[in-house]
Amino acid sequence: MSNKTKSIPILEAKNYVEKWQSENSGLNKNGELKHAKAFLIPARDLIDCLIEMEILKDLSCVNTSLVDTAGIRAYMGIDRPLSDTIPSAKTEKLVLVATTKEEDGTKTIHRDIIEGYAIKNPPPYKLIGTGIFDFTDPCPNTCDPKSPLYNP
Repeated sequence: MSNKTKSIPILEAKNYVEKWQSENSGLNKNGELKHAKAFLIPARDLIDCLIEMEILKDLSCVNTSLVDTAGIRAYMGIDRPLSDTIPSAKTEKLVLVATTKEEDGTKTIHRDIIEGYAIKNPPPYKLIGTGIFDFTDPCPNTCDPKSPLYNP
């Protein structure tokens, strides 16, 4: 496996995320967002998935000292720059960013680890690229129509 990262430029990621948020930023009657901006995926969940798939044999090759403070945030995005382009699931994106846990007063926050974004307690490793990734393929392009979650 190569040590070279295939991260995407920050401006590209910001454009995807800004487009999604501008089209999905409505509030409900309680004043809360109708749609999530992103999802936090704990590193432990990702590791467990990789072990279940037998990509990882066990935790012996994992830096377990970082597992409980690490995660991935998946921001919703859209790659449809022109306003007259027809909305389609094929243009939707997930912008992935590593996170690290930080205490902010009485609140725990998972801070994004992105090039140029200063955080109070950075992880002990250095970024190779921007820290932002988008290599996901949206469903319907890559769906499993026989999955019990496809049309529950």
